[in-house]
Amino acid sequence: MTERRSTPPSRLTSRRIYWLCVLVWGFASLVLGERLAADMKFRINDLSQIPGAGMVMRDNEGMLYHVNSDGRARQIFPVLAPPEYKDSCLDCVLVTGEQLSQTNEFCAAGVRSQLPRLDFELPCRSWAVLGDGPRVVSVTLFLVPILLWPILRAVGRAVSGAKPRIN
Repeated sequence: MTERRSTPPSRLTSRRIYWLCVLVWGFASLVLGERLAADMKFRINDLSQIPGAGMVMRDNEGMLYHVNSDGRARQIFPVLAPPEYKDSCLDCVLVTGEQLSQTNEFCAAGVRSQLPRLDFELPCRSWAVLGDGPRVVSVTLFLVPILLWPILRAVGRAVSGAKPRIN
């Protein structure tokens, strides 16, 4: 006859409490990540998704311009002109979001709470795209304590000289 080993009830309860805490922390990190990301600057590849943000256009010589909603333009690449929209870009063609995402030499960036106000960075220093930024912040916020806890326990055991418990 085979003997069936079961987990002691006290151990089962502590595991349930641990996973409940992880679940609660997951929801909390989603909410906190959204709030933290509201004031962070992120890269914007597709200006057409933001009402009033204008568009990026290219002239025949390869210079890129930001054309605002009034049809006025300013040069943004290869030289970043001051934010004065006084020229018009007559022979320009639209630069798509896909084309913008393929370069890191410059980019449009903005804070979600301040849109449609844009900043142009030359070279691009923004690290995440506006749509993915809050998710990246939430996942990072979730993982840091989850991964930090076992690391701190292992360091504490190493410093104290305690041997790991074998189940």
